[in-house]
Amino acid sequence: IPPVPNNISVLRLNGTHMTISWSLIPIIEARGFIQSYLIRYQEIAKRKRQISSVSVPATDSSVVIGGLDPDKSYSVSISASTNAGQGTFTDVIIVDETESSLFQLRAGPFTSCGEWSISIVNSIKSFIRSVVVDTVKDYCDCGFLDSFISNETLLCDTQNRTQAVYRAQVFNFDSISSTQIVSWIEDWVLNGASVTSGPILVTFDPTCPVPLNSFNDEICQQEATILSA
Repeated sequence: IPPVPNNISVLRLNGTHMTISWSLIPIIEARGFIQSYLIRYQEIAKRKRQISSVSVPATDSSVVIGGLDPDKSYSVSISASTNAGQGTFTDVIIVDETESSLFQLRAGPFTSCGEWSISIVNSIKSFIRSVVVDTVKDYCDCGFLDSFISNETLLCDTQNRTQAVYRAQVFNFDSISSTQIVSWIEDWVLNGASVTSGPILVTFDPTCPVPLNSFNDEICQQEATILSA
């Protein structure tokens, strides 16, 4: 059977994805022809969890795995296989949960929330998300992606139904903390943020606090009705 793969590296890309890489086993060390590599990963919890696995071709030395729980840690191990069978798995590598922060933005005008459909809600979410991504990129001059934003919720401002309250969770990106990202968004809003959406100038309300401790916090310090999860 083949030897254990070396130089294992695991990086949590965001809350839901991680990338795993390793060195390909040289032919002279393979004890046969490597057919595939098997990556095994498991959520770390107090009670026993199901082990998941993914197989990749012998020519691949990395894989991206999605569908992770942002608030959970995972164990990862890898083995190679030849026609003689599956090799020994590497020692387990622990991948910690991803740090994240919550934030909210009140913006408008949009279509009155009494007329919101699923497509309108998704369109507003997409618009605000893209604005947030562009804003973070401007501050950090980095490759920040919308995949680092999740758990989006859109709410109706009952005091002004053309205003939407967008709430979401943002994750650490490379060496940039999620709290730093939220502080950039907050700074942008406090400095008079506005973006053109077609013929409409959408403004972001600086009186609505951007950082959140919980999704259960008051929304912009006033009542609001949840229209979408």
